[in-house]
Amino acid sequence: ALSTIFGLIVAVLADRVWWGNFAKSMVFMPMAISFVGASVIWKFVFDYRGPGSEQIGILNAIVTGMGFPPQAWVTLPFWNNFFLMAILVWIQTGFAMVILSAALRGVPTETIEAARIDGASEIQIFFEIMVPQVMSTILVVWTTITITVLKVFDVVVAMTGGQWDTSVLANLMLWQRRISSRHQLARLDSRLLADAGISEAQRYEELSKPFWR
Repeated sequence: ALSTIFGLIVAVLADRVWWGNFAKSMVFMPMAISFVGASVIWKFVFDYRGPGSEQIGILNAIVTGMGFPPQAWVTLPFWNNFFLMAILVWIQTGFAMVILSAALRGVPTETIEAARIDGASEIQIFFEIMVPQVMSTILVVWTTITITVLKVFDVVVAMTGGQWDTSVLANLMLWQRRISSRHQLARLDSRLLADAGISEAQRYEELSKPFWR
């Protein structure tokens, strides 16, 4: 939802300044980065080197510059989930901005001009005219981003490995598979492969028989 909101705000504001196209390019650029690549970048933001050491993480550099002690941000239960969400918001805002910017360009200018003549403020125009007319697009963007978030796995593995109460379902499945008996899994995989091979052999034998028999 935050990606959709931020994307809508950027789409509206970027069209009002002369450097709006440059701003859109910068916001959209994270979309070209994979989840793992984005996680590596944000590791430098949340990096923690311990008290007394020089902090190369941007966030800890700001915190120590203000006189506060550095923090291992991704290890803080509850709050670390929000820090991981920030990565997804950073990536997906560009997608929402592009789609919503195209939708906003489809709003009739006559409607907006008529509202201004009637004395409507820019905020009223935004919430009462522009948003209702692109609501279907907003729902599509929100649904698409939500589906992407449900499939998130790379960010969690790259940033925390599922530790410190940040695990998702895929992490739990991977962990359970690792701790279960490898011999049993090997026997099961071998049995499945053997059954598949026998089925293919029988099918080939049936197909290779002369059709007049």
